[in-house]
Amino acid sequence: MLQPLLEKSEALYFGINGQVITFTARISFFLADMLEVDDITATYKGAQCKMPCHTCMVLQSNLNNMSLKLENVPHRTHENMKQVINDG
Repeated sequence: MLQPLLEKSEALYFGINGQVITFTARISFFLADMLEVDDITATYKGAQCKMPCHTCMVLQSNLNNMSLKLENVPHRTHENMKQVINDG
């Protein structure tokens, strides 16, 4: 079934409504480092924001708090971020 693709891999031909249409196979991908991804997803906006970590919701004032327990620092999830936005 895939032999025609191997023989003529630069194009795919499909019959639609009795007409031959040529489709070109393309693969798109998005490469980014973490800062670009964070800009796109709006999860991190620098050290001056209230919660600068891109993986959790630790407050800036608690970044150096060595007694802070992990269970007191929620992860950045869609639901948690919605709650932060709703709370203002």
